[in-house]
Amino acid sequence: MRRSACLLLLTALLSATLAAAPPACPIAGMKIHWIADYCMAQLETDDEIAAGACIGDELGRAFADDCAAKLHYKRAMCERAIALRYRQGDVDGCLADREFVGATVRQGGVGGS
Repeated sequence: MRRSACLLLLTALLSATLAAAPPACPIAGMKIHWIADYCMAQLETDDEIAAGACIGDELGRAFADDCAAKLHYKRAMCERAIALRYRQGDVDGCLADREFVGATVRQGGVGGS
């Protein structure tokens, strides 16, 4: 009896935890990698050291969560790519494109994994 009560309690707790979990973010990668790509794009460099001050400033920005931050940086990069004619189409199409990521996001960090 005691074992089945423990299993029931464990199942209930696990179900509640899974139900309360936030939905997965549709934007791949880590927030810091999006920030690095954003800053390097703004400065037109591939040198993360040169982008260090920008990265530090951007890390100080407040977002509701990491997904909101990644959406912000992806949107900014989409807008820039479209404005500079590196990419055709609109921002919504760019945001939906899972292949549109910077090198740091794609490689899982500076210099790759």
